[in-house]
Amino acid sequence: MKNKKTKIIIGIVVGIILVFLGITFSLVSMMNKEHKKTEQKQNEIKSEYQGFKEAADKFTTARKKYQTVVENDMYIESVVEDYEDWVEAIKEYQDVVDNVIENTKSLDKLCIGKNYPDQNIMASCEAYMINYETVMNYFVKDIESFNEFMENYHNTNPENKEKYPTYELKENYHYIDINDDGKFIGKD
Repeated sequence: MKNKKTKIIIGIVVGIILVFLGITFSLVSMMNKEHKKTEQKQNEIKSEYQGFKEAADKFTTARKKYQTVVENDMYIESVVEDYEDWVEAIKEYQDVVDNVIENTKSLDKLCIGKNYPDQNIMASCEAYMINYETVMNYFVKDIESFNEFMENYHNTNPENKEKYPTYELKENYHYIDINDDGKFIGKD
């Protein structure tokens, strides 16, 4: 009888140990899967950020060209002579911005509101958000400024409104505050 009681106690203890081992292995397995997912996302951010950075770097050059060709030469007397060059420069500028937008699609999902253990990845995400916000807001601000100038021109030359229209922006161009910090970098 005593022998049977000992076997039952040993069986219960072994069962409890096996349950704890099973739980431990399950937790370790889940942590490993989560770690692998995080590593995969971090590697994707590294890869995608390079394309975004290259596109964003081209923005600076495109904006300088816009400022040289358009902004520095916006005079009422220049519209008739320079309007076509201005529009061409704006289209080139917009193409660069479109390329930046194209390179942000996966970074939006990977970076916004996310935290990663690798500080370099967090720095890349932060740089992405600042640069993207800057690109969009400067572009929108520049086009609004151009359109204001053209509206002023139309006030004094209404007969040329159709010949020299304002530049129409698509709906996807607007001021953004991607990191919700209350600051619109490039707008002010």
